[in-house]
Amino acid sequence: MSEFFERYYVARGVQLLKRESVVRLEGKGRVRTAVLSSGRTIPCDLVVAGVGATPVSELFTNGGLAVENGIVVNEYLETNQRGIFAAGDVANYFDIIFHKRRRVEHWDNAVSQGQHWAALVRGDRKPFSHVPYFFSDVFDLSYELWGDSEGATQTFARGDLNSSSFSVWWLKQSRLVSAFAMNRPDEERQAAADWVKARQLVSPEGLADNNRAVKEAALSAGSPLA
Repeated sequence: MSEFFERYYVARGVQLLKRESVVRLEGKGRVRTAVLSSGRTIPCDLVVAGVGATPVSELFTNGGLAVENGIVVNEYLETNQRGIFAAGDVANYFDIIFHKRRRVEHWDNAVSQGQHWAALVRGDRKPFSHVPYFFSDVFDLSYELWGDSEGATQTFARGDLNSSSFSVWWLKQSRLVSAFAMNRPDEERQAAADWVKARQLVSPEGLADNNRAVKEAALSAGSPLA
C-alpha cells in the first residue's frame, strides 16, 4: 500500500522526504523556510501541519470528572459522575467491539456519539457500539478504513495493489478486525463495516480469491477454516 501511494503522489509532483522532521520554521512576518533535522532547508510560503488534536479537558479537571487523554467515559458514554456524559473528540470511551479504550478524532465518531447520547437520554440505554471509521479523498482517489488492525495476524488483498482499485483485509485469529477499500465494489465496502462490527469469522482462502465474491468468504462459527 505504501509503495502504491508513494508512486501515485510522486507522479503528481509531490516530493516525499523520508526520515526527516521539521526542526523550525523561519521568516519575518511570514514563513519563508522550513529547517529539517538533517540541516536541509526548504523554501516555502505555506505550511500545513497535520499532527492530530489535543483534547481540551482542563475545564473539567477540578470538577471531579475522571480525565486521562480526554474525559473518561464508559460504554454508555457516561463519566464517573452519574448523569454527566461526554461525546466526540474529547471522549475517551470503552470500545465494546475491540475491548479497549480509544479516543477518536473524526467527525463520523462525533456524529454517532451525539446520536447515541440523544437515544440514551430518551431512555434507550444501550452501550455505544460503533466501528472506527476514516475516509479521505486525494486527487482522484477515494478510500475508506474501518476497524483497528493492531494485533492482526494475517493480511490479505483483493484487486491489484499496483492499480487504484484494491482492498486490504486484516484478520486476527481468523476474524476480521480491519479493512481498507479504495474504488472497490459496494459489496466489499458493506461487508467491511458489518464484518468488523460482528468480528466475522472469515475464510482466508476465500478472501484472497479475486474470482469469488467477497461474501463467500464469510464463515459460520462452526465452519472449518478454508
